Amino acid sequence: MQIGYIGLGAMGSALAGRFLPTHQLVVWDLNGAAVAAFGKHGAKAAPSAAELARQCDVVLLCLPRSADVRQVIFGAGGLAEGLAPGKLVIDQTSGVPGETREIARQLAERGVAMIDAPVSGGVAGAAGGTISIMASGSDADYDRALPALTAISPNVFRCGSRVGDGQAMKLVNNVLSAGCRLATLEVVAMGRKMGLSLAAITDVVNKGSGRNRTSKLMLQKMVDGTPSASSFAMSLMLKDMNQAVALGMEAGAPTPITNVVRGLLQIGVSQLGDQAQLEEVLGLIEGMARTRIADEHKDAPPPAAAADAKEMRVGYVGLGAMGGALTRRLMLSRKMRVYDARPEVVRAFEAEGAIAAPDLPTLARECDVIFVCVPTSAIVREVVFGKGGLAEGLAPGKVIVDQTTGDPTVTREIAAGLEKLGVPLVDAPVSGGPRGAVAGTIAIICGGPAEPFAKVRPILAGISPNVVYCGQTGNGHVAKLIQNTVASCNRLLTYEAAALGVKYGLTLADMATVINKSTGWSGASERILPTLSEGKATADFQLALMAKDLRLAARMAIDCGAPMLIANAVRSYFEAGANEFGGTANLDDMRHVVEAMAGIEFKGA
Repeated sequence: MQIGYIGLGAMGSALAGRFLPTHQLVVWDLNGAAVAAFGKHGAKAAPSAAELARQCDVVLLCLPRSADVRQVIFGAGGLAEGLAPGKLVIDQTSGVPGETREIARQLAERGVAMIDAPVSGGVAGAAGGTISIMASGSDADYDRALPALTAISPNVFRCGSRVGDGQAMKLVNNVLSAGCRLATLEVVAMGRKMGLSLAAITDVVNKGSGRNRTSKLMLQKMVDGTPSASSFAMSLMLKDMNQAVALGMEAGAPTPITNVVRGLLQIGVSQLGDQAQLEEVLGLIEGMARTRIADEHKDAPPPAAAADAKEMRVGYVGLGAMGGALTRRLMLSRKMRVYDARPEVVRAFEAEGAIAAPDLPTLARECDVIFVCVPTSAIVREVVFGKGGLAEGLAPGKVIVDQTTGDPTVTREIAAGLEKLGVPLVDAPVSGGPRGAVAGTIAIICGGPAEPFAKVRPILAGISPNVVYCGQTGNGHVAKLIQNTVASCNRLLTYEAAALGVKYGLTLADMATVINKSTGWSGASERILPTLSEGKATADFQLALMAKDLRLAARMAIDCGAPMLIANAVRSYFEAGANEFGGTANLDDMRHVVEAMAGIEFKGA
């Protein structure tokens, strides 16, 4: 089978190169140097697109836009002049589904078949044969195309029987790819302005539910000192966002978060020019926040763990869903003293072997280390300094560990008050939910003086080995808020992209399969997309508490002067959800906000 390839840009060259070892390859491009480079590797250069079509059974194209595809096919000297009935065209352009369908219809009138098969995974993935291919078309045409597509990569996904469905899937994927990238960078810029290192932020996000392709690859490579180029123009990602927004308008699917992402990319292209590469969006976000995201020097290693933790007496205040799960985890390795305002909850823990403290001062007197996990920092202050609080039983040398997801400013005020009593505070909020606490996989995000942290680290390791030290007091809370904000952006972007796909006509099952093996992957898409059509739970965290965390993050952004445009749009979503469904609603109820906006139901889609 003789293969023809048209469009030898960065991506097209990488895709076409996959055919060189196994097929007779004919190439054509307006760039003569690109054609000549392929000639040196054994490919045959066609003098025109029409002549390439005459020589080849299957013709693939990878061009910037659908308008370019139309011109190459139907323009003077174009493919159509050499295409005979029975030949097959495969369009790998990230194009407009409706325009591609119309091109396919016109080719079908000439007896020429066409499918679309855009890709996701970057130039490196294309060159390495690992890229994801999103193909759509009739059964017969798809089967004919499959040998050529699998020569590029084994990761071929059927996205529908309509020509253009693969391109729609690519747009949905890129909504997540671009959205998670810019949202993450905006939030990380805020964290850097708050004084955290990129290394600490990246470690926290990648150990938590905020992980996504940007945090796992781009940020981690920056931390490792090995940043890599995308070989993808920012203007092309802007083009994809323009097409995604247009697809939403045609289908009647609102895209409020994607609109912000599109706007940021437009600012980038307007300021940096059409030749700017996608990774240059980093400089755009840095400039908007007036900060540097990369670390100037490496963090000092975290303090070594103290050796005598086994002998320390440990107490826990706050036995709710999270605090209770953390306490039970600690009970696997040590005797625990516990206190909660609800006597029936304390009795349940007592029945499991814990020692019940009659009041907070008694707990403080009997323990060397006292953990606290309550809904807000205001409640932590009351637990510590209120009437009948822990302070009445504290003595120098004891340590308070605050596992609340709290306000860093209030936490530092509490720490200052405790310091007068000779009692240090370590803030150690967690990420991973009660399920992660039970499983011992939860991330524990710590801030505080080095010596007290070293003292309590072995106790924390009894909960989970995933302990991250972020520096000074309050930094644990800052890092946790960063993690929760990125995770919330991932979640809402996943719902918005899924609604766009469903409204267009894609299935959630196909979206789950493709996106979770492509650049749109995140911890949220991984959990949500496979079960969204069944309405299964993916979280056990109250909506009102996440709205509280997003408000705290928004206040930090205001205080440090970080724009954080995407995260604030997401916060507004969560505020609306909390108002609509009530404070005790679950995070999963946010899907209903998006369903109502798009006029769809995910269940059964």
